[in-house]
Amino acid sequence: MRRALCLLFLLSTMPPVEAKLKSRIFHRRSGGFSVRRRLFTSPLITDPGNVDLEFSGAFDINTSYTLPATLKYTPDHWQTEFSAGVDSIASVVDDTSGRATHFSDHVNLAATTAFRAGENFSWAIAPTAAVFLRGESGSRLGGALYGRYDRGSNTFSGGSSWNGATKSSPTNPAGTLDLNAGYGRKIRKLTAYGNVQWERSTGIAAFYSLFEGVEYELSDRFAIDLSGAHYGLRSGTLDNQVVLGLTYTLYKRR
Repeated sequence: MRRALCLLFLLSTMPPVEAKLKSRIFHRRSGGFSVRRRLFTSPLITDPGNVDLEFSGAFDINTSYTLPATLKYTPDHWQTEFSAGVDSIASVVDDTSGRATHFSDHVNLAATTAFRAGENFSWAIAPTAAVFLRGESGSRLGGALYGRYDRGSNTFSGGSSWNGATKSSPTNPAGTLDLNAGYGRKIRKLTAYGNVQWERSTGIAAFYSLFEGVEYELSDRFAIDLSGAHYGLRSGTLDNQVVLGLTYTLYKRR
């Protein structure tokens, strides 16, 4: 009888699968902030010899928020950037109005190699990995391909990525594919951009998302940007976020 009561108590305190999935999706989106800067407001990779820090605050309309941070380094005379990103703080409100606040449940790793094809076109390829710290076992492995065409003050860019779970679960889809394309325009130190994304995960219907934002370059080492994110267009579960981001060069090659 005592064991049955303990089991009943544990089951009653477990969050529902839907809440876990919502939390997992919210955290996974933080990796997209760095990608959008890469495609529109900064070079495909950090300048060789430099160390850059990207720090953001993403705030959901249901009062969930996350503070993702990404550290990027390109060795001198290299064309490959190494990056590591975490959600320094994540606070998610689930469907039962409960709030969970904690350090990141995963670490995003990537090695991005950039190439040039002519004067205006550049592209990059990156193997990626997301290593779970808790909540799931194993990791997610995959890759990404980026391309951008710069002509005067205009930037046309696109990208694609795929990643798969080494051990899938109801809250960790076996595979996820996304495609995105967009446009940016630079006016002196201000860059405005917008892009659309299509995403499909195993067991989850495909959906579209829309992003728009502006970045202001305060100096050659510091920039600030403000953007909006609208996830799940035409899916019946639209989710809106406001993102404030900072990019700072911790070390700049002389």
